[in-house]
Amino acid sequence: MAGKREPKEYKAFFQRYREALEAVGAELRTAHTLGRLVVGLGGEGVLETSITLHRTYGVPYIPGSALKGLASRFAHLYLEGEAWRRNLREFKRGKAQEALFGTTEEQGLVVFFDALPVPGTWELHPDILNPHHQAYNAGGQAPPADWDSPIPVPFLSATGTFLLALAPAPGVDPGAARPWLDAAWQILSWALKEEGVGAKTSSGYGRMNLEGSSSKEGKNAPGAVAMSAELNNLLTEVRSLSYRVFTDFLRKRAQVIVSLSPEETAVLRLALQEKKFLANPKDLKVEAKKDPVLQKVLAKLGV
Repeated sequence: MAGKREPKEYKAFFQRYREALEAVGAELRTAHTLGRLVVGLGGEGVLETSITLHRTYGVPYIPGSALKGLASRFAHLYLEGEAWRRNLREFKRGKAQEALFGTTEEQGLVVFFDALPVPGTWELHPDILNPHHQAYNAGGQAPPADWDSPIPVPFLSATGTFLLALAPAPGVDPGAARPWLDAAWQILSWALKEEGVGAKTSSGYGRMNLEGSSSKEGKNAPGAVAMSAELNNLLTEVRSLSYRVFTDFLRKRAQVIVSLSPEETAVLRLALQEKKFLANPKDLKVEAKKDPVLQKVLAKLGV
């Protein structure tokens, strides 16, 4: 499958798709993969793993719903202010979340379209998952050992340049939608570069560079926070962190965490809450009773 080339008809289809987007007033930008990308790894397929491919032309693409979900999650985790918070269990969103991404009752102000690969720029690659310590990773008591058997699982990943498109929702005045389009592009730029889209993002998959992005964009987004290098490093560690080493992480990074600004602390706290690390504050306080360093960090995080 990785050796297959795109069908010759795809180039004409892509051009029609681009013209259709322009006809409805969509803004277009390209995004380049910084490594491997895999969307739909857990989908149904003939193999144990899957990848999202166009049903007619067999090219990898990124569904608009995946881009919209990524942007919504990133805004919830990293933008300042209750307006960007969301509670998916209770189907509640802050005002900015509602306006940009919509609710179950009403559409948002911006439409996120599927991102198709630019003809001639994409490739599929053979890839592999190779867990060595299945019992340990599943929470078992036995420690990982060299004699554990690896379990190779093949899958496909993609690289290339993709065409992204955003447009004001039908019936929305373009002037009124302008600041929200700017905000959506900036959030997507941050999210694609920092978080990645699709599966295995904690392992570095899905990172993309959005062309035309600028630090000036998104200035109309309420409460946008510029993330420092220290905060970025902490958030990167949190993404791949497990609860069993959470307190060790707090002790090891205590000095950095305590030095964060209130805005940066709020962003870190939201990331920890997202992974349920702060769900048992009593247990954390019990562990911190004889550890002044841990007490100081928990106080900084408001635990």
